[in-house]
Amino acid sequence: MLVKHIMTEQFEVVQRTKHLREAVELMLGNDVDHVLVIEENAPVSMLTRRKALTACYKTDAPLSEIPISGFSRGLETRVGPNESALICVGKLRRAKVDCLPVVDGMSVEGVITNDDILDNLSNITEEMLENEKRREEWTG
Repeated sequence: MLVKHIMTEQFEVVQRTKHLREAVELMLGNDVDHVLVIEENAPVSMLTRRKALTACYKTDAPLSEIPISGFSRGLETRVGPNESALICVGKLRRAKVDCLPVVDGMSVEGVITNDDILDNLSNITEEMLENEKRREEWTG
């Protein structure tokens, strides 16, 4: 099963020039654990609840005083829409994150979360077993 078949296509976006309060409002208001940070309409990073909590703890400052620009840049780990769900699981585990941006070239097409994987686990497993059966038929 490919990532593009199970990813979440709608995701929240916050400008890098904003403060953490705006990002947290988006997360809480939309019941998500992450927002995509953009600068000049280009994706620059994923901001997660964990990163937000860590920033609050380390700075001991109000959300409205913590600039998003203070967070590191870069989409450290990403996945392509045509990669298999199993490859995605490996990337999620290696990066120790719950969400990855789905990037096609320079465009973010969606996000994939642990919940997306779990919601589709039976389909992923079924496809994996079918592929194994076909492989055994071909190899004799």
